[in-house]
Amino acid sequence: ATAAATAAATETRVADIMEDESVSKVLAGLAYKNADDEEMSFASYRPLDEARKQVMASAFAEVGEAGYKVYSVSADKDGDTKDFIVRVKLVEGQPTADAKVIMGSCQIMFEDLSPCDCIEYAFPEAPEEFRIAQLSQDALETYRGMKFENWKSMLMTPTCEAQFRRMLQIGMISQFYDPQLFPTPENLRSKYQVQDEKTGKTIELPHPVAALRIWDASKQSYRPIDTQLTGAPSAAEADTWWGDFVKELAAKHGAEYIQGLVGGK
Repeated sequence: ATAAATAAATETRVADIMEDESVSKVLAGLAYKNADDEEMSFASYRPLDEARKQVMASAFAEVGEAGYKVYSVSADKDGDTKDFIVRVKLVEGQPTADAKVIMGSCQIMFEDLSPCDCIEYAFPEAPEEFRIAQLSQDALETYRGMKFENWKSMLMTPTCEAQFRRMLQIGMISQFYDPQLFPTPENLRSKYQVQDEKTGKTIELPHPVAALRIWDASKQSYRPIDTQLTGAPSAAEADTWWGDFVKELAAKHGAEYIQGLVGGK
């Protein structure tokens, strides 16, 4: 029995080595390019772990399709490392030469984007449950300076009373939000939507994220990204700022009206 077990283990190791060589050959033969469209050299690969695979599949359907094995591939150019996601077709459980580098497109800049270079986000209702947006960090930073002013404008000139009421009840928002880039999950959507009483149109309300992160290929780990919007007060200043802003709104719309909305009237 011991000899048989040893033989079986040896056979498994040999099969694994052959599979590794086969996969490595396939992956090394693919083209990898950096943001400047320069060729990068294949460096290493590893199977994509299940947790990252589930996150990516929410915005990259190909990652989650059955019949394929998905790998994270590191490529190098003059010391700069970049990771790519590659799926390889399996036949009878074995990898084939049918392989594809999975790419998306930034929703803001419309440039090619590896899933590894996409922003991942989580909401305060489920801070450990990350989702992925086809959005680069450069594009995210272009939004950082305008979203707080956009939020203030929504309160200064609301579309309808229902929107105004809910936004006052939600309170100050100082973290990134965007219904297109960071859509609210279905189970929470009713909390962040109102209906315009005049038109019947559904209005999306700001739903701030609790965390942002991006994959760091050089360290093979996630790097957190600051969620704070430019111009927004710090946590220590938030209560004072919000109180002053509500007074400003009361001066414009009437104190009794504002108090009624905050109270749900």
